[in-house]
Amino acid sequence: MRRRRPRENNTMPQKLKNMSIKVLYASIACALLIAAAPRARAQTPLGGPIPLRDPDPFHLLFLQFEPQGADLLPSGGSEYRLQLDLINNLLVPAPLRASVHIDNEYQRLSITWRHGLGHGSELQIMSALLWRNAGILDGIITFWHHLFGIPANAIDDPLGRDHWPQYQSVLAVSGQNGAGYSFSNGFGLSDTLITYKHALIRPSHRSALALRLALKLPTGNPALFLGSGNADIGADLDARYSIGRDINIYINLAEALLGHASHAPGAQPHMQQGLLALEYHPNSRDRYILQTDYNSLAVRTGNAFADQAAVTATFGFTHLINARTALYASYSENGDIHNYTLPAFSNIGPDISFSFGAVWKS
Repeated sequence: MRRRRPRENNTMPQKLKNMSIKVLYASIACALLIAAAPRARAQTPLGGPIPLRDPDPFHLLFLQFEPQGADLLPSGGSEYRLQLDLINNLLVPAPLRASVHIDNEYQRLSITWRHGLGHGSELQIMSALLWRNAGILDGIITFWHHLFGIPANAIDDPLGRDHWPQYQSVLAVSGQNGAGYSFSNGFGLSDTLITYKHALIRPSHRSALALRLALKLPTGNPALFLGSGNADIGADLDARYSIGRDINIYINLAEALLGHASHAPGAQPHMQQGLLALEYHPNSRDRYILQTDYNSLAVRTGNAFADQAAVTATFGFTHLINARTALYASYSENGDIHNYTLPAFSNIGPDISFSFGAVWKS
C-alpha cells in the first residue's frame, strides 16, 4: 500500500549541478567533433569487467552504464549476451529521521546486443526481465553465517538477519511524519538502455579509450517500482590499459541526467558513476576479475546511512570456450565483508549478488 508521497529533497549544491551538466554537454560535443574521423578497426576481446553495476532497488530504476572495456567491435560484427543476476537485498539501518526497510530479492534476466557500425563506432541495446520477490537465498546465507560464526548484525542491519522472517519481500521508506511508500512483489520488463560508443584514440594492445552516450527508455512499470517512468541520458568514458601480457586495468567514469521518477519521492536529478577493475589472464582461456563500482545517491530517503554512496565489490571469472564464445560468473558483496570500514571498496548495496552469463560473437 502506498502512502502520501513526501516532498522531494533536492539538496545538491547548484555549483555541482552546473558542473555536471557542463561535463555531459562537453562529452556530447567531443563525440560529435570526432565522429567523422576515421578509426582503426579493433576486435573486442572476450573478457573485461563483469557487466554488473550496483543493482539495489533504487539504482535499478535509472540509467546505469554497465561496466565495459574500451575496445569496439569491427564493422558488421555483432555480440550477444545473456545474463542472470540473483540479488539479495537486506538494508534495515537504525531509523534516523526516516526508516528504511528493504528485505527482498531480485532476479534479473538481461539480454544485450552490440553491433559494430564501422569508423570506430558501435551500437548497443540492453533490456531485462525483473522479478522482485522473497527469493531463494535467505536460508543459504543464514546457513553460511551460522556455519562459520560470521556476525550478521552490521550497521546496515543492527538487529541482524535472524531477527527478520526469512523469505519476505519488503521495500518500504517512511519519514518522520509517517509519509512514504511501500512495495512488495513485482514482475515485468525493466527500462531499456541504448548506447552509442565511439573510439577516442587508436586502440592498441597497450591501451584504448572510448566514449559512450546513452539513452534510457521508460519501458519498465513505475507503479511496480520496476522503472522510473521517465527517460534518462548520460555520457561515459571507458579506458583500458594493459600491464604486460597478463594484466588489464579498466576505468569507467560517467554522468547521468535523470528524468523525474513518478513513484520514487526524493529521486535525484543526476548521478555520477565510476568503475575500477583489475583483470588477470594467466592463459589464453581464463580471466580473473576484481572490480569495484561507484554510484552516487539515486533516491534520498532521509535516512543518513541509507543515503550514502552505493559501492559494491565484485569477484568474477570468465572462461573462453573458443574465440567467439565465453561463459562467466561473479559474486558481489557490500560493506559487510569489512564491517563498512572501506567505503571506497564496498559500501551500501545488495547484501550479496551472484551473476551468471554467456557471451558469443557472430
